[in-house]
Amino acid sequence: MLAIAATPGLEEPVFMELAPPPEPPPGKVVCRTLQLGICGTDREILESRRPMTPPGDEFLVLGHECLARVEAVGSGADGVAAGDLVIPLVRRGQAGSAMRADMLAMGQYTERGIVREHGFAQPLWLDEPQYLLPVPPELREVAVFTEPLSVAEKAINEALLLQQARLGSATWTDAPPRVLVTGLGPIGFSGVLAAVCRGWPVTVYGRDDEATFRAEMVRAFGAEYRPEHHFERRLGDVERDGFDLILECTGHDGVLLRVSEALAARGVMVWLGSSQSPRPREHNVSRLMRTALLRNHLHLGSVNAAPRDFRDAARHLDQLRRTHASELSALITDRVSPSEALWHYRQRRPQGIKTVVEYA
Repeated sequence: MLAIAATPGLEEPVFMELAPPPEPPPGKVVCRTLQLGICGTDREILESRRPMTPPGDEFLVLGHECLARVEAVGSGADGVAAGDLVIPLVRRGQAGSAMRADMLAMGQYTERGIVREHGFAQPLWLDEPQYLLPVPPELREVAVFTEPLSVAEKAINEALLLQQARLGSATWTDAPPRVLVTGLGPIGFSGVLAAVCRGWPVTVYGRDDEATFRAEMVRAFGAEYRPEHHFERRLGDVERDGFDLILECTGHDGVLLRVSEALAARGVMVWLGSSQSPRPREHNVSRLMRTALLRNHLHLGSVNAAPRDFRDAARHLDQLRRTHASELSALITDRVSPSEALWHYRQRRPQGIKTVVEYA
């Protein structure tokens, strides 16, 4: 059984031969990977040359965006049955932890395919039902997008919770927030989808020319595309023309500082990206601080997602399947076999959005 893995000291992914899992022991199930998404986190793990390998192993099986099918169920493993389609949750807290897993500090959790637990870039693997989200067969072609969409769902859910706590329960419900999303990668498009499904007006800031495929995809979902060289030109009075919620998905500090000027009073900016190895730069952070202070801004870091957010992602994918089926399918710009996948773990085609590895 071949798995795709990261190994210490190497930037290139490798095929690793593993033994298939045994018959599931009590409380566990065997799952078969059907589709696997490749994302920037996979590339960052490889670029670091320092994958966080599980104890006792010298490699980390990659893959955390997965659609799988339950193959066999051990005794006492309730909640799923053989043949069910499932999305595995990524982060798992240590035994006895009462806090939401996505809120735990480093060292208090594992993440499959990321932190000290093997991922799903392998044909068969063991898991527990509590970490598997069943999805209907109708979502099979797009369900692999559940995990990246859940990241944006968490950002919005957390921002909404905080805004309603400080401004009142009608905030962002009676009148929708004006949303700005930065970036045209998978998480940027996840932000677009999560906002569109709530009926919120959304604008995307990106570097692409307006005539490119990715810019056209933004408009196909009913959002506005604003290239970076036109951004300030269309921003006059920040209260009239600005945004109430900014989802920063590029991880670029210069972009963050630039678009922060467009955050209206009482607005929220959620940081969804960062560089793997932050480096000091010359930026006017004091201006960001002053503006945030005077306008009562919230700046919120957000990573991973809670089960609530995975459920919202699956529900919104089902909504989009009915309203934007062709556009949703077009976000998967490459479908490759496992034998063709290694190149995609280190590269992305120009105008590519999401690469999916097809196991079956």
